[in-house]
This record gives sequence, C-alpha cells and structure tokens, in this order.
Amino acid sequence: MKSPRGASTPPEVVIDTQPLLKLLTKEEGWEPIHKLITMVERGKVTAGISTVTLTEIYYIYLREGGEDLAQTRTEQLRGNPHLEKMPVGEDVAVTAGRLKGKHRIPISDAFIAATAHIKKRPLISDDPDFKKITEIETLTSEELNKLL
Repeated sequence: MKSPRGASTPPEVVIDTQPLLKLLTKEEGWEPIHKLITMVERGKVTAGISTVTLTEIYYIYLREGGEDLAQTRTEQLRGNPHLEKMPVGEDVAVTAGRLKGKHRIPISDAFIAATAHIKKRPLISDDPDFKKITEIETLTSEELNKLL
C-alpha cells in the first residue's frame, strides 16, 4: 500500500463495510481504520467504498437502531468528501457474478470485491471470505496497521 519512492500519487484502497462498522461503533480493531481515514482526509491515501456498502450500512443500522440511526450512519458516509463512492456499473456487476460463482461468497461481498478488482486497489477487510478471492489483495486491520 505504500507508494514507491518518488511516487507523487497517494496509495489507493477500497474499504469494506465491516471495518467501517468497527469504526462507527469503536469495536475492537477500530484504531487502524481511524488512522487510515485520518490519512485519507490529509490526502496521504486515496480511499473509496462500493455503493453496496451504503446498502449494508443502512440495513444493518435499520435492524439494530431504527430508521433515524440508519439515515444518520449512511449520511455520514455519503457526506464524507474524502471517500470516493464507487457505483456498481456493468463491469462491476459482471465481475461480481464471476467472483460469486467461483468463490461462493455472499453477493454483497462479490460486489465489493469486484469493485476492488476493477479499480485495481487492495481491499481493507477482516472478513475471511475476501482472503479466498485470489483476484484481489486483501489487507486485514492488523496488516493495515503494520503498513501505516
């Protein structure tokens, strides 16, 4: 993830839903994600999320805390100007289908993995399903912490 010496562009990553949930609730392992977001806000790292993450955040918080909390949490991400929101286009959709079929992962994970694959960016996630996907590089929070 570190930029090569002399590189003028910051490293780029895709952040999975799960680390963002850790950050929002300050669950164990939230610190490396907070550090990453701080680096993103300072322009030292470029980060994005799949728009599928907005879906996951919304329905998780809707189930756990109701409509107002779901709206608030989703808007926190939507309103963050430092996080690129990566839509599901045709290429991502087809790639997600291939990854789901090949690796037998949940469809939301397939869309997020396909986004990382299409963008050629490492994915930040502690979800073990992503480690099965050989087409992408996945960094856990612990691995990320060692790089930051």
